[in-house]
Amino acid sequence: MKKYFKLSFLVLSAIVLLAMTSCSDTDDQPENSVEKTIGFKDAPDNLFGSSPYGENLYNGTISKGYIVQLSGDTYAQFPINYGYNYDAEFQLAWCYTLYNGGFALSKYHDMTGDTYTNQLSVYDTESPSGSNFIIANGSSLITNPSSGKYSDYAGCAHLYITDSHGYGVANVGEESSVTGEDKDANFKSVMINNTTYTYLTMLNGNDYCSALNEENEGWFKVQFIAFDDDDPDEAPIGYTEVYLANFKKGQADGYIGIIEEWIKVDLSVLPECSILVVNFVGSDTSEWGLNTPAYCALDNFVIEVEK
Repeated sequence: MKKYFKLSFLVLSAIVLLAMTSCSDTDDQPENSVEKTIGFKDAPDNLFGSSPYGENLYNGTISKGYIVQLSGDTYAQFPINYGYNYDAEFQLAWCYTLYNGGFALSKYHDMTGDTYTNQLSVYDTESPSGSNFIIANGSSLITNPSSGKYSDYAGCAHLYITDSHGYGVANVGEESSVTGEDKDANFKSVMINNTTYTYLTMLNGNDYCSALNEENEGWFKVQFIAFDDDDPDEAPIGYTEVYLANFKKGQADGYIGIIEEWIKVDLSVLPECSILVVNFVGSDTSEWGLNTPAYCALDNFVIEVEK
């Protein structure tokens, strides 16, 4: 099996375009495979954000994140990213911190807070699997805004398919010194919704972000990008995407307004992969990257793996 290598300094020039827990088996799978649905209603309390802001997501207490068994020695893992950034004392250091992006378990449904202090709330009163869900945070860097090309997915959330050890840093300060071996999976679907912070920012704008509307034909979408492994010489092997806001006119994928309910995303177009990266792109972009808050809420991942 291939060892994981940290994505902290991975730079890719373009996306290659290719077209528990609560778990349940299905009856129509090949004999050598099993299909599981990952919800978050039974996730351990100590892995959740401690508030709608999630102060505990910045102090290094949550490292490997949520790990759930899919089959045998195959697991799905939703970690906070490890990298060189500000720690709990706001000192630059190698650490696990949501400043680096990643996943954060949540149970918050505040539909009024419009700042980052409410970053873990979904814009709904419930989630598909009950109350709990998971937040993906972080977006790629833009190397050439005029060309629309994106690179360096280190700041995005990464869903790893791994063995029981899981992705983790073995020696602090060495991003390539990691535990865990990669496995393969076929992603089938996932439920997605806007977070409250992102929804209200797109609706009203603020000091840093423009509102998205018909006048500016604004848009915001999520990309699900498949990787075979963390080898920095490897390009993505496929992607699919979904709009969470779209005011574009005269296009087949045009006007939908701003999504304010859970919708299902088909991931079956992706090839078999060991890492699923969640990235955000949008029309409100500057030389520093995406201005729209890079968050979405996710629930009920459906994943097929070997038995």
